[in-house]
Amino acid sequence: MRNLTGQLAFLYASTQVSSPCQIKKEASMKLRLMLILIALPLVLAACSDGSDSSNSADSHSNQPTAAQQLLGRFGDLSTFFTEAGMQGLIDYEDTGNPVTLLQLMSVTDLDAFQRFDEAAGMLWESVGAEEHLRSEVFEVFIGDRSMSQTRVLRFPNANALLSAIDTPAFTDLMNTLATASDDHAWVLGEEIQLPFESSGSYVDPALQNIDAASAVEILSSSGGDLSGDGESFGVSNPQAVIDMIVSDQPGPFWMVNLIDFYEQANFPDGRDTDLTGEEANTIYGNAIVPDLLRFNSSPQLTMPVLVTLTDGGIEWEQAAIVRYASRDAFLNAFVFNPGAGDKLIFKDAGVENTQVFATQVPGTAIPAPESGLLFNFRYCEVLLVSQTAAGGLQADVYNSMPLNTCPPELWSNLDAEQIRSDYGVSSVALNGLRYWVLDLIVSQTPLVEPVIESFGGIDMRLAATVEIAVAAVTDSPAYLVNRVSRDTVFHYVAGRQVYELEDPDGIRYRMQSFTQGQDPDQQLVDLQRLGSRLTLPSGWSFHVEVQSEDFALRTVAGIAEVITDDLGNTYQRIP
Repeated sequence: MRNLTGQLAFLYASTQVSSPCQIKKEASMKLRLMLILIALPLVLAACSDGSDSSNSADSHSNQPTAAQQLLGRFGDLSTFFTEAGMQGLIDYEDTGNPVTLLQLMSVTDLDAFQRFDEAAGMLWESVGAEEHLRSEVFEVFIGDRSMSQTRVLRFPNANALLSAIDTPAFTDLMNTLATASDDHAWVLGEEIQLPFESSGSYVDPALQNIDAASAVEILSSSGGDLSGDGESFGVSNPQAVIDMIVSDQPGPFWMVNLIDFYEQANFPDGRDTDLTGEEANTIYGNAIVPDLLRFNSSPQLTMPVLVTLTDGGIEWEQAAIVRYASRDAFLNAFVFNPGAGDKLIFKDAGVENTQVFATQVPGTAIPAPESGLLFNFRYCEVLLVSQTAAGGLQADVYNSMPLNTCPPELWSNLDAEQIRSDYGVSSVALNGLRYWVLDLIVSQTPLVEPVIESFGGIDMRLAATVEIAVAAVTDSPAYLVNRVSRDTVFHYVAGRQVYELEDPDGIRYRMQSFTQGQDPDQQLVDLQRLGSRLTLPSGWSFHVEVQSEDFALRTVAGIAEVITDDLGNTYQRIP
């Protein structure tokens, strides 16, 4: 593998299923007429001085090309664009479809660049173009070009862009940019329509307030060598990733990518393949999109590059921009995602050259969700287990909420055997300490006088009656369905990170609370990577997602189907 900043940072998620159409090299009638009018006086002059037909032909063949004539407008600035790039724009088959211009610029004079931006805005507006993104580069992930500003402009068609370039105003614009910037990459293409529109925030509590030393420790614990002597996590210099772990900036950022494919896919393990580089990259893109969506992130732009206007040594084939909800979202989608490596193999096999720039838009920080009253609220339960008339088992569940927050010192002194004897029940289960991962609980049953008992000085109310799965008596209770008699609605606010189990039939169970009963050190921040700690039954899976809108988890006919994982965390079935 090449470096992680290449493989982890590139994070373009294409949804295309076929190669883009190729440019047809046909000049527009407008351009043909322009060339005829330019050349005609020269031809007439050659005929009037008595030259023979062969001299006339030589004179015609020495005429500058349309691209050369257009570049000639810029004088010393003609090297800003390549002749091939300008000719490609002139020859662009204008079908009337909108075209997108991606600009990357290295700014050396901010005042001059501001003047450029203002003048460019007026010129682009005059031909009907709209600016869809302006961002500032905060990290060059791949490549040695120190770009600092990006712009994404959409023109009604290619002729609109060409008409803007063929004006004195554009020449003045380039003079200003020459003062403001010392490097540029401009590419043009027609965007592929994407079905994604990601929004919202994502904050991983486990990645807050991390210093550089702790960031190195986090990466090292993943089994990587950070000595810099070789590749670790696929990257020879992990500093960019360390900086992301240290940063607590909550806002979104945009990863801007320029891509050049291998003609034939080149897998690191040398496997034989009939895939082209672009096809391998498409496999990667289709596979990684679900991981991005889990963290409120998605591709925002992808387009075949049909014209590379500037000279960078590479004729780029594709441009892509991915929006990440935050640096935490990026890290969890790739660095801490155990499944990302198998997908990135196809990216590595498909992409021969790439330049990747992490950019941000000032003022776009999205606040984390405002926690409800119960989020991370500590409570505990005592379950009094007895036999039913039918010979089954049930438990009366007493809960400390909302009477108190279950003082740990009192909880640790509870004696289950003594409680069993005092209440004359078959057995007693102590369930705690527990913490809600929801925001609010609303009861659908009429208010009645609560039944309150005191256990070791902890006042608790009767909250529910649970039918206990028979298998749970003799086997591990994990992943067995228990029916709880209660009529409640659990509320989760938009932007909340949620944790779910899915069984082989596709039934999902959302976590309602986690416990320190089996692991006293388990904290809210550990839930993000809980899936790597659980021993799941065959066909089961664990998911972490960020919900884009408020969610209400309801019971069905007054019954909640509840399961626990093998650490004792509880989940309710999503109807």
